[in-house]
Amino acid sequence: MEMKSMIINLQSEMDSLKNPVDEFTTKWVDTYDVMAMLRVSRRTMDHYIKAGKHTPTRIQKRNYFAINQVKGLMYIPPAPVIRTLREDVQIMMGHLAKMVEAGEEW
Repeated sequence: MEMKSMIINLQSEMDSLKNPVDEFTTKWVDTYDVMAMLRVSRRTMDHYIKAGKHTPTRIQKRNYFAINQVKGLMYIPPAPVIRTLREDVQIMMGHLAKMVEAGEEW
C-alpha cells in the first residue's frame, strides 16, 4: 500500500511538470494548419489577417495563431433535434385541435 501511494504521488508530480514546448504546440498553430482547419486558401488567410479576423503572432518569420481564435471562426452546425414518435403525435394532435376550434375558417 505504501509503495502504491508513493507511485501515485510520483505520477502526480510528473503530471505537474509539463513540457512547455508541448503546451505551445497545443495552443498555437501555424498558417498552414489554420488553412487546413478552415479549408481556405493562402489568399483568404491574408484577407482574414487584414480584416482583423486573425491576429498572428510572429516568431522567426512565421505566423502563429491562437487555437481558440481559430476555433471561434469555425462554423459548427447545431445538432438536429430528434423527436420521438410520441412527441410528433402530440404536436399533430395540438395542430388538429386548433383546426377543429377554427371550424371551417382553416
